[in-house]
Amino acid sequence: MPTVILDLDGTLINTEQLVDEVVGDVIAELTRARGRVLDASVVHDALERVRGMRPLEASRALIDELKLEDLDAESLLARTAPLLNARWSEVELMPGALRLLEHLRERNVKFGLATSTPREYLKLKMAAHENILNMMSCVVTGCMVSKGKPDPEIFQLAARHLGADASDCVVIEDTPVGCEAARRAGMRTIAVPSIRDRKAFDEWSDETIHSLYDLNLSKWELPAFSDWIPVASDVSEQVLPVPPVVMRGPVVKGFGRGSKMLGIPTANLDIVPLKFQVDSLAPGIYMGFAAMRGKIHEMVMSIGWNPYFDNAKKTIEPWLLHDFGENDFYGEELGLVVSAYIRPEANFTTLEDLIRRIHRDADVSREMLKLDPFKSTRQLLIA
Repeated sequence: MPTVILDLDGTLINTEQLVDEVVGDVIAELTRARGRVLDASVVHDALERVRGMRPLEASRALIDELKLEDLDAESLLARTAPLLNARWSEVELMPGALRLLEHLRERNVKFGLATSTPREYLKLKMAAHENILNMMSCVVTGCMVSKGKPDPEIFQLAARHLGADASDCVVIEDTPVGCEAARRAGMRTIAVPSIRDRKAFDEWSDETIHSLYDLNLSKWELPAFSDWIPVASDVSEQVLPVPPVVMRGPVVKGFGRGSKMLGIPTANLDIVPLKFQVDSLAPGIYMGFAAMRGKIHEMVMSIGWNPYFDNAKKTIEPWLLHDFGENDFYGEELGLVVSAYIRPEANFTTLEDLIRRIHRDADVSREMLKLDPFKSTRQLLIA
């Protein structure tokens, strides 16, 4: 049976947004003090390109990317490290991470960690998730190797600790840098991107998936998950129960395309006050229930960027499966409970294909929400 080696940041724990925020703010402050103004999108893109590197190497690469010749990496890291160390307690597990690790452990699959994080930072990052480290058969950190990713040394060392040949190892990574390191070590790689540019993985990953929910372990000669529930009307389709997530807030204006372009009226929620709830779910299509105007209805919803329209920001777009006539919902209080994952976000060749798929998602929701374990989740919306 293959051995699994996992990255940490962006793969098992959701640190990347925090790093982007903190480092981006420090860069903005330092460049302003020097009379320069960098576009936030330029800084964000540069941060994505250095993801997966060890902190000092990432700082050097970032300075080179942004042409900040009057800064040095040591000084940049000295500014960012204390700020990040003070906030690592905010870090949550990536959606599906605990499910994956518990499944591997229960099926006696050997797995370990290969992270660019130095050991001195690892304890702080994982203070709220020590159980994750305790599950690992080995933990290899960035300070244990002479060269960081994309050099293969960290994965070679992890394989030795696990007693596995490189050809028997499957690596799960979120960055092109990490996938390159694993491939150069002679290992098979699965990319779960934490960056928007999926093409950056083409050269280095054997498969690129949307989230840990979408792992097909049997494809890698590993024991398959058993928690997907087949859709009775089409057993080729399945839904994945997720820990129920409740969201509440006033309906806000979206892009105005739900009714006009798609004929599918959505009731959008503001993502900012719901960041914790949204981050606990991978981008994708979900089903559940919605409370509106004193009644509870079935609903299907998307969380993410909607690849067909290439949204610039993440959105929550639920479609309440009830005819409300011509009335809109703006400003009205909406409650949602997310009960199951249907599928990842996808791009479509035509608008008609997108509409057809959305209606199929609605049919799946109507059918499956009448069954256990989903139908009981509506009770979470009853105050």
